[in-house]
Amino acid sequence: MEKKKKIGIAIGVGVLIVGLFGINIWKKAASENVTAEVTNIIEETVSEKVMTPGTLKLANEQTVYFAPENGEISEVLVEEGEDVKKGTPLLRYENKQLELEKKQNELQLQSSQLQLNNLRDQHKELDEKLEKDSKNEMLQSEHDQVWLQQQQTNLEIEQLQLQKQSIEQQIAELEVKSELDGKVVSVNDVAGASSNQLEPQPLIQIGTLEQLMVEGIISEYDTLKVKQGQSVVLSSDVLPGESWKGKVSFVGYLPEEANSLGGETGVQYRIEVNVEDKNILLKPGFQMVMEILTEERKTKTLPLSAVKQEGDTSYVFTVVDGKTEKKEVSVGLVSNESIEITDGLSEEDEVLLDPSDDVSAGMDVTVK
Repeated sequence: MEKKKKIGIAIGVGVLIVGLFGINIWKKAASENVTAEVTNIIEETVSEKVMTPGTLKLANEQTVYFAPENGEISEVLVEEGEDVKKGTPLLRYENKQLELEKKQNELQLQSSQLQLNNLRDQHKELDEKLEKDSKNEMLQSEHDQVWLQQQQTNLEIEQLQLQKQSIEQQIAELEVKSELDGKVVSVNDVAGASSNQLEPQPLIQIGTLEQLMVEGIISEYDTLKVKQGQSVVLSSDVLPGESWKGKVSFVGYLPEEANSLGGETGVQYRIEVNVEDKNILLKPGFQMVMEILTEERKTKTLPLSAVKQEGDTSYVFTVVDGKTEKKEVSVGLVSNESIEITDGLSEEDEVLLDPSDDVSAGMDVTVK
């Protein structure tokens, strides 16, 4: 009986071992079989964009600051909200020193003119005497001296005339005029007292409210891609979901300043974008985001999830005769959902849509 019992136990253990072995084989076979969706490369339009923050501003504006060298403000001639034309007087300075210089110049001119008239009379009189007595050396010497004084007085008068023009120009500049057609956006009556501040405050601001622009900066790398005339989508956190159209109107040729960006020295360039939409609800000073379309073209793409990365190498898994095959591909522009395939695939290739990390070359594939 004991012998039969031992034989039965041995048979049972053997069956268990065979069963476990079979389960492992089944699991391995199951793990090497992939059930997945496949896709093909398609032709679609892809785009490359540069995003940068900016500040909404008036496209055409004039800012008048207090100029202490002009004297004291005598009168502000416009009010906030007033429409003005180019050449409209905005404010007037009073400069007593200039008025004094003008009066002194006028007196000097009168004095020099009287002196010149007197010298001319003397010159004429000496000419008449020399006609009667041409050999009189004393008369000739006196004549030459008067002539020289006359020329010197002429020069003095010319200098005084130039001085008069300069003074008149300075007096004319005491009346500041509008440089454009627009609306008076702000008037700061106390800005004239801020000349001792590090940053003077605007005294008068004028702008054309119908035309807005967004001003920002881009990196030296982005200046190679951003060009005048490119389309821009503008947005703001203040109005989520809203967007407006714009167009790049200016890209700086010279750098604005060198800053430390993330521990590295970066050079930045000014960029301006004209707002094309007229119904924008934001006001100058609001912060905006500029999404600049730098490149757009039709090309062959795959869904972004189909392409894997290994170091600097991009690859996909294709299905060939029911098995996976790893293929290296060359890629280009990347969007939110797709990636450009520039080389490595044909339109007939079936590509695993979203291969897991467990997928490897040579595995059986069941296509959904």
